[in-house]
Amino acid sequence: MVAIKKKSRSADSVEKVYEKVKGLAIDYHFRPGERVNEVELAAQLGVSRTPVREALNRLAKDGFMNFVPNRGFYSRDLTPEGVRELYEVRMVIEQSTFRFACLRATDEEIAATTAIWEEVSQHRPAQTEQDWAKIAEIDERFHMEIARISHNSRLYEMLDSLNSLSRFFRRIDLETPVRRNNAYDEHVEIIAALRQRDIEKGVVLIEQHISLSAGHAVEVTKEGLARIYFGKP
Repeated sequence: MVAIKKKSRSADSVEKVYEKVKGLAIDYHFRPGERVNEVELAAQLGVSRTPVREALNRLAKDGFMNFVPNRGFYSRDLTPEGVRELYEVRMVIEQSTFRFACLRATDEEIAATTAIWEEVSQHRPAQTEQDWAKIAEIDERFHMEIARISHNSRLYEMLDSLNSLSRFFRRIDLETPVRRNNAYDEHVEIIAALRQRDIEKGVVLIEQHISLSAGHAVEVTKEGLARIYFGKP
């Protein structure tokens, strides 16, 4: 019984450390390409190196870290190509979740999902940094709910993982003038297509809503690097 309790506490400790380190990785508190000092990180979190190493191993599998044998863990890179690829994969997955949501969701599930964004649109326009941080959270929640009502757990898990990897860029993207002007209207169109279960139209709208041009990927990357190294202007 004692052994079971110890194992449970150990698992809880690893999970807590994983979530804390993941939060740091999401927002690039480890600079791109920076080697992670396991000893310092463990001391910072007030834990031993064991749960830290387990967390870093999981984060390497999740795409937040790169592991180099005999050298250790390094933070993920930040490049325009990497940002664009994340958005492309997310676009393909969200097109699939939209398609299945149209085919499988109940009217009640669609109504509850669309209400998430419609509640936000009543307070338009958002202007402050806090407003847009909240909008980014609700935007992610709205898209995740479409994935949930697609009734495909694999797609849901894949999108959840991609959202974590792209959250840093998503916030920056939503703060740009182009996204500010289009975010609300694009969501309104997606909601209309979902209510009508118009798969063909919805898939096109999702592509327009999520796709990132090469030029815009460069701008998002530049802004991201500026925030990481110099702080938010």
